[in-house]
Amino acid sequence: MTWGGIASISESVLCLKEPHETKAIFAGVVREALETLTAQLARISFVQVGANDGIHADHLHPLVMSGRWHGLLIEPAPRPYARLLQTYRDVGGLAFEQLAVSEQEGCLPFFYVEGDDGLSSLSLDTILSHAPKYENLRNMIRPMTVTARRLDDICDDHGLRCPAVIAVDSEGMDDVVLKSFSIEARRPAIILFEHCHLSAERSAALRDRLIAADYRILHDRHDALALRRGVFEDKVVQSFSDRISATRPTA
Repeated sequence: MTWGGIASISESVLCLKEPHETKAIFAGVVREALETLTAQLARISFVQVGANDGIHADHLHPLVMSGRWHGLLIEPAPRPYARLLQTYRDVGGLAFEQLAVSEQEGCLPFFYVEGDDGLSSLSLDTILSHAPKYENLRNMIRPMTVTARRLDDICDDHGLRCPAVIAVDSEGMDDVVLKSFSIEARRPAIILFEHCHLSAERSAALRDRLIAADYRILHDRHDALALRRGVFEDKVVQSFSDRISATRPTA
């Protein structure tokens, strides 16, 4: 079976037909939105869930390295977590937690792929959806037990009552992570998450929740950027949207 990428089998309502170059255009929009917010605020408070090593496919990395951001990075998998500590060893204002984030607290089963530190999750089904990429994925999967906590409680423990930016990449658990966070009360300016592993029902529920909470959602086939209305000028958000939409087929 030829592997066309996870988006080729995604059921997410946000996964639209678009050329590959949309990913780079979307990444540019994310970077510009984060830079615009950084310019508006003296310092950015943030929480990143599924931070991995702080470098791989990481939209936040250059801004965190700038020293103008302070906040919390969360990564449950041991090897990426160790590298994450090394990535930011010389950057002040950061805290780290080796935890999973879920609505359900306590000890939970967690899975990672030996030899591919970027693929780990509380969801075994999400990992197995990548099987066409590997000769024998099941033999590469390693189980472990992790401590899981609600994101609201973790934020409060670190004095991050209202972080300006929330970024989530938890391989099929992004909506669950955000269910444990009071978006409506804490109102971050930007929420960045991965939607491509979510079902149609779960992705639609998260989309509708964010719209009801007064966010505008921009997305490519893999990720989504939720911008709270009133933080950015309407013309700026529209320009972001137009740049992404211009890459998509009109018919």
